[in-house]
Amino acid sequence: MSRILQLLTENTRGRDFVVGDLHGYYSPLMERLEELRFDPTCDRVLAVGDLIDRGPDSVRCLELVKESWFFSVQGNHERFLIHSLTGDADVSMTWLLNGGRWSSLYTDEELQDMAQLIQEKMPLALEVPCKGQQLGIIHAEVPQDDWNCLRHWRGEMTSHLLEVTTTLRTRIRTGLAHRVHHIDAVVCGHTLVPEPTRLGNVHYLETGICAPQVGGYLSIREVSQLLADPA
Repeated sequence: MSRILQLLTENTRGRDFVVGDLHGYYSPLMERLEELRFDPTCDRVLAVGDLIDRGPDSVRCLELVKESWFFSVQGNHERFLIHSLTGDADVSMTWLLNGGRWSSLYTDEELQDMAQLIQEKMPLALEVPCKGQQLGIIHAEVPQDDWNCLRHWRGEMTSHLLEVTTTLRTRIRTGLAHRVHHIDAVVCGHTLVPEPTRLGNVHYLETGICAPQVGGYLSIREVSQLLADPA
């Protein structure tokens, strides 16, 4: 079963970077990390989910979670993979129509292994300390705009929690600019924005590497920069 929240230790030896939705674009990530002189022995990459679908290297991107320097939350596309294996024909069709056709190249057993990897390695949220502040990472939205909902969650994961954390777009679509409580800043993906965008203390980094037809690109920001950006 997936974890709801994973608390990371503070990185006191190197830098932490947050990257927007990868959607199978492994090479652009590696190129960008090379430009940043990323050092896997002390630096880390934290991803907002949707590692798979649409791009050329879904499996390669998903397998990044096996690396000691890479962490990611689940996105709605990881949920598509998991739910499609339950035999839900509607979910399977939705997945195929939204970039999941690569899955036809793999056996059911191989896809089950990928689903297990997602559930074991990709929580719904990450929390990262940095110099006395806390950064939250989630794919879509924070329940009730209160990070403590995730910290203090008890019991099993509900379908509503999954919908909020991986699918909802209420804040970004309606321009809600109030803060998410009990966290210094939050980073999300999921919704395409022309450039990194902030509403209240929530940063959106899904700038559309999978949408070159509209000039999309991969956004990556340092955790220290995100926390220093006034909200």
